[in-house]
Amino acid sequence: MSDTNGSPKTPELLWRPRRAGKTPMDEYRRHVNHRFSQNLRTTRELHRWSVQHPQDFWIDLYDYLRFTPKLPRGMTKAYDDSVPMSSNPPFFPGLRMNYAENAMFANPDSDAIALVGIREGMDLNREDGEQLTWREFRDRVRLTASAMRHCGAKQGDRVAALVATSIWAMVLFHASAAIGAIFTSISPELGLEGCVSRLQQVTPSILFADSDTVYKGKAVNITAKTKQILDRLSPRPQTYIIPIVSKPTDFASIDDFLNKANQSEPLTFAPTSFNDPLMICYSSGTTGAPKCIVHRHGMIIQMKKISAIHNSTTTADVILQYSSTSWVVFYVMCGYFACGAKTVVYNGSPMYPDAKQLLRMVEKYKVTYFGTSPRYLLEVEMSKTMPKHELDLSSLRIVYTTGATLSAEQYRWFYSAFPPDVHLCNTAGGTDTATSLIAADPCGPIHAGEMQIFGLGMDVDVADPVTGESMLQTGEAGEMVVRKPFPSMPCFFWGDEGNKKYRESYFERFDKFDMWAQHDWLSSNPTTGGLVMHGRSDGVLNPSGIRFGSGEIYAIVEAAPLNSRISNSLCVGRRRPQDHDEDVFLFLVMSPPNQLTPEFRAQVKAAIRQALSPRHVPKFVLQVPDIPVTINGKKVETAVKQVLSGKEVKASNTVLNPETIGFFKRFQDLESEPKAAKL
Repeated sequence: MSDTNGSPKTPELLWRPRRAGKTPMDEYRRHVNHRFSQNLRTTRELHRWSVQHPQDFWIDLYDYLRFTPKLPRGMTKAYDDSVPMSSNPPFFPGLRMNYAENAMFANPDSDAIALVGIREGMDLNREDGEQLTWREFRDRVRLTASAMRHCGAKQGDRVAALVATSIWAMVLFHASAAIGAIFTSISPELGLEGCVSRLQQVTPSILFADSDTVYKGKAVNITAKTKQILDRLSPRPQTYIIPIVSKPTDFASIDDFLNKANQSEPLTFAPTSFNDPLMICYSSGTTGAPKCIVHRHGMIIQMKKISAIHNSTTTADVILQYSSTSWVVFYVMCGYFACGAKTVVYNGSPMYPDAKQLLRMVEKYKVTYFGTSPRYLLEVEMSKTMPKHELDLSSLRIVYTTGATLSAEQYRWFYSAFPPDVHLCNTAGGTDTATSLIAADPCGPIHAGEMQIFGLGMDVDVADPVTGESMLQTGEAGEMVVRKPFPSMPCFFWGDEGNKKYRESYFERFDKFDMWAQHDWLSSNPTTGGLVMHGRSDGVLNPSGIRFGSGEIYAIVEAAPLNSRISNSLCVGRRRPQDHDEDVFLFLVMSPPNQLTPEFRAQVKAAIRQALSPRHVPKFVLQVPDIPVTINGKKVETAVKQVLSGKEVKASNTVLNPETIGFFKRFQDLESEPKAAKL
């Protein structure tokens, strides 16, 4: 974004920190200044120091966050920096530490509430939900870990959970970590093939499954699906059902499982290493089988860095993070829990009975940290809700959004609709990194449409897509990369012989540089230092050599005033073998009863032309009945682009509505917009 003189333009300032100089980030910066004889004055300077002195930073951070056990005296290197990043050098080699041991004792008050379990349909005016104190949580983990051991589960075995976000999901994850097993969770609404394609790869020895899914006012028994899954697994895991609505008799129950525990067996922790596998999550790739991404026990250092330092989490906080258990954000939520904060876990739709339900939970439980998605905020906006006038949100300190980019218009709407002191943070990371590459800065301002800062210790850069050289300071968009190792790089992909897919996924983008490619398109504003995501780099649009991201288009068509008539959109390019250039398609899902008329199509194109340039205007603007999305709600761009370009595509099981992809075949040979806007 530039003014008429070509110099970078400063976007609207929307928020300044209210606790300047008094945040945990300030405290850590002063600690670094004292210990390392620095004079760092801002978070940006602190970040620069952390990536210029990574060995000092990671060793100091481990001590600062008080992990158990302490590092050996005299340790001067967190990792071997003489080997290539692509070799995935282990962090703190030889260190024995267990995730659960470092997460379960974060709150010194054993009688404080640790977890609040809410299920869709609960009357928030009359019911408080299931509540566990820290003492009760640790005891349930103790019994669960004991029962796992008596079922024969041992260190390195896989423990699978086909369960929704709930107290049981939290207990199973921490119990699995305690015994050194490798946990994997799948949201129970995922279809049969999606479940099978994951579990067949990781061969769990135990499977826990909810009896029902609860979503948008409907309870659906999934026992038959669980049977079908088991019929296709070899070896067949021991299976236990957690009753949600129904109480199936075809399987042993969670109570039968707990009866296997030794009631007097103490809570102990397997002697895992910092780099031993902790959990497996799955790529949201939209074609082919999902990659099984294995993360290590030591990822807790990243989780607590973000929650405690970037986001100021303490035992006084109350966390509400909406996420399915299929998404890495479920584990990010566990990072806040590992700071000793009361955590509200919700099983159900964020939109039932209406868009205000999560905000009612914020009000009832005096939530201080609310984690959600840009899509949810858009739904709230489209519902014409003004939360600050309709609900008591005075407890709210930070709203943390991830999974997509917040448009400048959404930032502006937020500060008109929510209390002005709330810190709105839009972040970027991923299943692969298990941490935020772009994070919150509680000490810095927020400008409309811009993310704040790179995560401490993360040597993130904007690289020229051809040469790999840094172009961060130019203000132009390029490939988001990480140039130095970090302790939440995946251990490996399950079943990936010789780490071939691992290297292909992250380290083969550039020939000259050995660095992690995130495959996102990013730019930095040289004036503010703020960051703007432009979509996936493999989905970058390039008509007539003009490169831009789909996110720039979404920021216009999914913002006021157009979003009063548009409910969703997808912007992709088409380049068939015979094409000399790429054509850009913008597909719109209209909000009933609206239709895409020629007049409204012209209005959409005019809005893009005015906000960006004539060269950004899509050649085709078309109405479609639905947009394909992943189970985590992300738009499926690549598969649609391939279909438009004449390729045969088999949607992966991570696509929530795969039947929609075939609809786009009809546009392969389209050469001009039809007179009737809808096809």
